[in-house]
Amino acid sequence: MVAMLSACGAPQQQVSYPEMDSPSFTTYAAQCSLCHAPPRPSAHTAGEWPAVIARMQGHRIESRIPPIQASDMLVIRDYLRRHAKVEK
Repeated sequence: MVAMLSACGAPQQQVSYPEMDSPSFTTYAAQCSLCHAPPRPSAHTAGEWPAVIARMQGHRIESRIPPIQASDMLVIRDYLRRHAKVEK
């Protein structure tokens, strides 16, 4: 499975993510693509992801989108931490 992303007239590009055939990725992609393309896990370090997730949860609530359930939050957090940018 390869995600196809496009923006207003821009050519489509194929984006691949780690573990795209896993339940963890499926949960991540489903929950984190309602407003934008899911960011690559390597966009942040493992230590940065919890704050990013919390901020996105706040945006969901502000937008009247149901919040991510706690069990899915843990799956998403663990997926992102496993594939996060390596801290230098």
